[in-house]
Amino acid sequence: MWKQLFICLSVICIYGETKYYQEKQRNEWVHKDDGNEIGTRKSHHKGPSPPDHTKLVAMARYVLHNCDWASIATISTLPAIEGFPFSNVKSVVDGSMANSTGIPYFYMSPLDFTARDLSKNTRATILVSLEQTRYCENQKYDPEDPRCTRLMLSGKMKKIKENTNEYQFAKAALFERHPAMANFPTDHDWFIAKMKIAQIAMVDWFGGAKYVPVKDYLAYNYTGTEMLQYHNQLLHKFDNDV
Repeated sequence: MWKQLFICLSVICIYGETKYYQEKQRNEWVHKDDGNEIGTRKSHHKGPSPPDHTKLVAMARYVLHNCDWASIATISTLPAIEGFPFSNVKSVVDGSMANSTGIPYFYMSPLDFTARDLSKNTRATILVSLEQTRYCENQKYDPEDPRCTRLMLSGKMKKIKENTNEYQFAKAALFERHPAMANFPTDHDWFIAKMKIAQIAMVDWFGGAKYVPVKDYLAYNYTGTEMLQYHNQLLHKFDNDV
């Protein structure tokens, strides 16, 4: 009897302690105002601050524009895993630092896994995360924390024709953000590809995944000039240090 009572009391204590820490963590994530839970983002990272979590379209555009690389998933053509999902890392831009378009552009070679997969099946999904801006790290958020926004764009990849205005714009934007590209081997038949977005899914704050209408996303008036300002500040600091 005493043994059973001890076990019951232990379970109650453990349960109560667990609920206490869960509630404590939850209260650290949100604060209450007039009985409503209102999400807050503290801004202590060095770059431009992200939008409020309620502004889904603005957040989606912000995350893509402020990330330098993306994880891209394709359907593999490798013999051993043909038909499997296959993920790779690709440098990405959505326009110049001062002119965000929301469209992801990539500099690719036919020698790469991703380009080979896309030559057989153009469907892909790319993922970018607010963690890449160091915002989450500085807030001590785990990359899976829902406040650490992650954006997933799915659609079909398309090769851009050379000597078009879009090609020139995308290439300039890629080389601006990724200067090393200018020194990539010239015999790799580089080309520029973009995604025609079919679906936008995003985990941003609590409550599960959100879906952003593609039309609203592309129509959103966002230049992304804060990224240009941030890079200019870094250059200015570098010049002063030198």
